[in-house]
Amino acid sequence: MEGRYVITLGEALYDCLADQLGKKRNEVTSWTPFPGGAPANVATGVARLGAGAVFISAIGKDNLGDGFVALLKERKVDTSAVQRVDRPTRDILVERALDGDRHFAGFGKAKTHEYADCFLDLAGLPEDKIKGGDALVTGTLGLACRPTADAMRRAVSLAREAPHCAVVIDVNWRPVFWDDEAAAKQTVLEYIQQAHVLKVTDEEVEWLYGIPAAEALAHPERVLEKGSGWRGVLVSAGEKGSSYAFRAPGGKMDMSGIVPVLDVKVADTTGAGDAYLAGFLFYMLMCGGLDSLVADHGKLRRGVEFATACGAFTCTKPGAIGAQPTAAEAEALLSAQGAGAGGSTTAGGGGGA
Repeated sequence: MEGRYVITLGEALYDCLADQLGKKRNEVTSWTPFPGGAPANVATGVARLGAGAVFISAIGKDNLGDGFVALLKERKVDTSAVQRVDRPTRDILVERALDGDRHFAGFGKAKTHEYADCFLDLAGLPEDKIKGGDALVTGTLGLACRPTADAMRRAVSLAREAPHCAVVIDVNWRPVFWDDEAAAKQTVLEYIQQAHVLKVTDEEVEWLYGIPAAEALAHPERVLEKGSGWRGVLVSAGEKGSSYAFRAPGGKMDMSGIVPVLDVKVADTTGAGDAYLAGFLFYMLMCGGLDSLVADHGKLRRGVEFATACGAFTCTKPGAIGAQPTAAEAEALLSAQGAGAGGSTTAGGGGGA
């Protein structure tokens, strides 16, 4: 795996978790900040597992920003492409249910379009690093503001020009980032068509395409059909597990399956989906890249199982980054619970799991 790395591009922020469970924003009396933001979480998750990660973002020249950059460096994430700007580092308020599940309740210091992550300058993109990576990972939240939206589209274009850089897009729908939901939906639909691999929740599939959430999980190949150039999709559904559908080399879609969740005591679900994606990317790198991973259905399924373990481990502690596992911890969790038990899989005909 020497020399292989992923690039993540997008927001770095602080999830301010409500200290009082089961309370709404106006009832919460104190909040505890944890560093997060999906692209940053994926970068630190990949690095924590032991692979190379480059993070591209605009981060504020403030104390929160200083702390975040220091954390990234401590996690051995390449921060050479991080731009520091005279805007506040984003803070987002997170309500927590009694069972640990979370709900994004709004922002702290500023309006959504005033935060640092909205001001990524495409002129500062590390073009050579993007073209030399094994995957470029973005969300869609940055599309809500310019110039970050322009930088995201440019980075995707660079990755697609490269021979071995897979574009991985995580929809990560968060209404509080957008002013107009209808316009947001159209923007997201257009952007995700540029992906090689799409990571999406069952509820996001229903929002984007009208496919019922239960059907999206049970038949991920129906989601894959929505993307003309997609190599594969990962559909996550929280406690219901996740599913996958991938086209094997040559274009034929012949691999799909469902992977159940692992049994852990949940403290906080923040960042679980990002740890899941980081786990999948790490396993992809270990296999030699996307082409090598999808050439073997056994490897592909094992990659999704490993991703599941990474997501489950992260749920056992509060916060997104501080709870991420090492590769050994993820493997130990898989071994303890019997990897693959209870799952279903389909190969050869492209049918649903």
